[in-house]
Amino acid sequence: MHAHLAECTPCAREYEAETSLTELLRAHARTQERDLPYRVIAGIRGAAAGRARVPAWQRVRSALRPIVLVPVAAALAVALYFEVGSRHSTGATPVDAAAYVNNHAALTATTPFSEDAPIPAMLTSDDQTP
Repeated sequence: MHAHLAECTPCAREYEAETSLTELLRAHARTQERDLPYRVIAGIRGAAAGRARVPAWQRVRSALRPIVLVPVAAALAVALYFEVGSRHSTGATPVDAAAYVNNHAALTATTPFSEDAPIPAMLTSDDQTP
């Protein structure tokens, strides 16, 4: 780059203009030097000490972000749904379908009002308790 600037006059002029502008800005900045705000200094010192503190309200706000809050709310809703559903029982007893089918077959196998009815089938239960 330096070799090109030594041979190319237009590029050398542009380089000189940029350099003089940079120096002018630096000189102006030195004369207008200002103190850093207290918060900036405290933040730099805290970061340098390795103990940059995050305010409590920012920690709470970050915990309540939608990306965190929505799945937690959905999980709670599902848990409550299944918990409430498990507490409601209908109190229904299981049905022995075979007993109903056998009783129906026994009742329909005979015609109780016919003259030549066979011996009626006896309705019994599988349970042999007296």
